[in-house]
Amino acid sequence: MIKCFKKSLSKKISLTSLQWVLLILSVFNLLVYIGVTRVFLAQDRYNTEQATEVVREFLSKETSLTEGNLLDLLEQFNATGSLVEDGNKTYVFDKQGGIDDLIFDNQDVSIYDKNKQLVLTTNKVLSTIKIGKVGETTTHRSPAFSGFYQSEKVYSKDSREVIGYVTVYQGFASYYMARHALVAILLVSELIEACLIFKLLMVVSHRSLKPLRDFQAFLEELSENPSDLALRSDIKSGDDIEKLSATFDNMLEQIEGYAKRQTRFVSDVSHELRTPIAVIKGHLGLLQRWGKDDPEILCESLDAAYHEADRMSIMVNDMLDMVRVQGSFDLHKGEITDLRQAIEVVLGNFRILYPDFRFSLTSTIDDCIYAEIYKHHFEQAILILIDNGVKYSSGSKNIHVTLDVLGDDAIVKVRDEGEGISQDDLNHIFERFYRTDKSRNRVSTQGGLGIGLAILKQIVDAYNLKVSVSSVVDEGTEFTLVIPRVMAE
Repeated sequence: MIKCFKKSLSKKISLTSLQWVLLILSVFNLLVYIGVTRVFLAQDRYNTEQATEVVREFLSKETSLTEGNLLDLLEQFNATGSLVEDGNKTYVFDKQGGIDDLIFDNQDVSIYDKNKQLVLTTNKVLSTIKIGKVGETTTHRSPAFSGFYQSEKVYSKDSREVIGYVTVYQGFASYYMARHALVAILLVSELIEACLIFKLLMVVSHRSLKPLRDFQAFLEELSENPSDLALRSDIKSGDDIEKLSATFDNMLEQIEGYAKRQTRFVSDVSHELRTPIAVIKGHLGLLQRWGKDDPEILCESLDAAYHEADRMSIMVNDMLDMVRVQGSFDLHKGEITDLRQAIEVVLGNFRILYPDFRFSLTSTIDDCIYAEIYKHHFEQAILILIDNGVKYSSGSKNIHVTLDVLGDDAIVKVRDEGEGISQDDLNHIFERFYRTDKSRNRVSTQGGLGIGLAILKQIVDAYNLKVSVSSVVDEGTEFTLVIPRVMAE
């Protein structure tokens, strides 16, 4: 049973909630108990005071409260028996006749003369209790009697003199009975309320936790099929569980994207490496069998092997660049770069590498233009665009770079006068290992392996830049980078 409760979250929540509810109910019932019992005591006190006043008013008709003057009163009260105390005769009367109209059934009366000697009483046990402080309701607790009693002076209406004293006793017996009944009612009601509340909490928690159980079932299904990354919890509960589900689904989408890209990366690399490896292996086998004795075949095979090894070297370097760039974005957030200076550095390097090309930089802005981008990432983006223009400029060898400002953005354009790109190829140029048909037919390795523009796309996405391309076949291609500027001091 304990194990079951430990496993059931709804029962845990219900029990924990029930404990707090019981605590609140107990405190509430305690306040009710205290309040009601005080009302009971206040009512008993009030009844004692009222009865005292009524009896005192009744006795004020007499001139004195002596034995002789009370004979008629004794007959009216149907007095019976007698009590001898200190040699004086004290009558004990029943609450019949006129007396029961003056006091309640749970009250008793004692009458004293002006010397505070007991003359009449309805309960001989009370004869041992002395007169308390006159005019004040007092609580008395003893084995013989527990309750309120109040003593008042009795004044004669005729002479306005004190003729005696009267004491009215209000026992706690009825109060105790009412209090015990109240405790029983509160306990029984709290027990019934606890059962009903626990049942209600179980129902509510079971319904409220249904999305969580669905999410748990989804996780179990995912653990049984970890390779099925297309699974989604898709919980719509409108609460934090839905938010947790959406976060987890988003994480799965990213993992699925990483897995697809990894699978595609391995597939593309395998595809690209298969051809040069096969070519190298074929030529080495040819040389091993008989080609090494033929100088012409030997020279041809060595050239082909070197060419394919060069292609593999370029591919490995490009893949390393892609991984290196992807892992360095978070390390250089918030860095500021002078765009003009970075472009001039890249153009200076290309002028040394390709002295037969003409590289130009045009800008309508004389001031420095700054952007929040890591310098090496920006230089690499410009390098990729210029290198791409160099590779596809078979005729004209002019590369034009412009740097302008449009509103809050810096506009960088790189234009070549080369082969151009067809409209069909424009939709895929930023995909890894994608090359145009012309570049695939090249014998030289200068055509590239289709990784450079994919690295450019990573840089663009990382810094929230914009890139666009326009091209006309046999006329040239123009890439445009839109970079948000920052105002440097």
